[in-house]
Amino acid sequence: MTFLLSTLLSSPRRQISLLVLTVFVLYLPAVWGTIVSIDDLGIMKFYGSNTLTLLDVVLPGEGYYYRPLIALTYYLDYHFFGQHSKVLHLENVLLHVANTALLFRLASRLLSPKAAGAPFFAALIFAVHPVNSEPVSWIAGRTDPLACLFILASALFLVKGLQSGKARHTLCCVLLMSAGMLAKETALFFVPGSLLLVYAWPHIRPEASAEAANRQGRLLLVCYLCMGLAVAALGAYRIGQDHNVLAKLYSRSGSEVADALLLSLQILGFYLKKMLVPWPLNFAVISLSGWYAIPGVAGLALLLLAPKRNIHFVCLTIGVLFLLPAVFVGAFDLTWTVVAERYLYLPSAFFALALAGSAHLAVQRLPQVKRAFVPAASLILAVFVLTTAQRTLVWQSNLALFEDTVEKTPDFGMLRNELAVALAKEGRFVEAGRQLEIASTLEISQLVKGLVRRNRMLIGVQGKPPEEARRVLKSDGRPMPAEETELLLLLRNNDYALMWQVKDRKHMEIMASELLEINEILFSRTGNAHYLYSSGQLCISLGEEKKAASFFARSYQAARDGESYKLPAKKLAEKMAAEPL
Repeated sequence: MTFLLSTLLSSPRRQISLLVLTVFVLYLPAVWGTIVSIDDLGIMKFYGSNTLTLLDVVLPGEGYYYRPLIALTYYLDYHFFGQHSKVLHLENVLLHVANTALLFRLASRLLSPKAAGAPFFAALIFAVHPVNSEPVSWIAGRTDPLACLFILASALFLVKGLQSGKARHTLCCVLLMSAGMLAKETALFFVPGSLLLVYAWPHIRPEASAEAANRQGRLLLVCYLCMGLAVAALGAYRIGQDHNVLAKLYSRSGSEVADALLLSLQILGFYLKKMLVPWPLNFAVISLSGWYAIPGVAGLALLLLAPKRNIHFVCLTIGVLFLLPAVFVGAFDLTWTVVAERYLYLPSAFFALALAGSAHLAVQRLPQVKRAFVPAASLILAVFVLTTAQRTLVWQSNLALFEDTVEKTPDFGMLRNELAVALAKEGRFVEAGRQLEIASTLEISQLVKGLVRRNRMLIGVQGKPPEEARRVLKSDGRPMPAEETELLLLLRNNDYALMWQVKDRKHMEIMASELLEINEILFSRTGNAHYLYSSGQLCISLGEEKKAASFFARSYQAARDGESYKLPAKKLAEKMAAEPL
């Protein structure tokens, strides 16, 4: 076994091959993963529009974030692959493969030349760490692996520049980091990280030229000054809009900022703990225990007390720098959950470097650690692999994902609503209704209240005769807002089926009046002139030919050329109104 392992790891090329194979085998089930109803469906609907242009994708708009590179990938997915779910998932897996290989290359240049197995160990930790299963398995989580790709490539070119003294490597570093920022703003935090690496480089590599490092540092500062002016200009433009993260931040009061700073310590502790002890894995965490402040304080103390020009300290600090945006958005309530495992993807790469380098140092200095290291590390990695494999299977279906999430976060009403939808699609309407009933008792937003109300009605009419279904759909007597078009369609179809069963003329006229109103609303929302044509037919059945002629005329005028009902609408309108259109 030892001989086989040593053969497999005998060269960097074989080590990378083994890492790539590990990622592919581990995440192969993710390729058959589901389209998650949270964010994935919205992404596919938005980027699957034929009216969306390339300029709409790359130019700043009114969206919450400005991330043109990630938007471009979704745009190209539609135009080249038709948003095939397997392709979308495979792209995420390939990004993780590329990042694992890049991390190995970076570790080989960054860690001590004497640490022969450390680069492979660092890349393996990153490849199989359970916290990375969310961004790899979730199509909407692609943002973090894409940003990580550019940052790892940027760091690799920076180290090449420090080793060679060539300015072109440093310029490539800046360009790649800029690309990372266009995938996710978190990449901006490599600015202080890169300067820290340049500052510490002569101490990390005593044989390196201090003057060459200083030249690289000065070049970086000039480039960052230019970038800062561009970011400031973009930020000023974005703050003036209503629907983006910068505008939301600037609206905070002083007391909210103070509370957020206290919460930030707990959030930092949560993320640091997750790197070492990732369990339990949870898609949606909406509250944190105060105990998480302990690892938060311990992490800050470690940063303060650790040797400052040590490569392991530099990697750890860069990892914490990449955590700061996640701490920030959670503390200031800028996202739908206070913390998220996907935010650990980029920091985990640098934490893995720090951990692998520190482990090698401990093994060299402490004989007792050396004896226990291989079995202990093998056991931990095996547990990580099993956990990641199990977590990838959870992401195979909305039902499995939301059942797992609700079990761990029972007070999250929005997720109970999503679970109810997934249960209903499986025909488990009683269980779905129970989830919606619980969700309605929890503290939820007005938007989620509307969704819960709609879904309770949709589930409540399943298997019901038309008369009873009508009572369910009209149970609260409230008007239906725009997002409840689905309910209007259901009520319309139900009323058409019921109308011809009604023998009472007055009752029929009441339902007909309601159907005419529904058709008018649906036409105004969809622009589909067939609803007007249906209203005309309805008026004919009631003997109101003059009114019918008006609907047919409007239908003819609004219908697109080639619609099957356009010419009949014209003929009926002319026949009943006795005048040509």
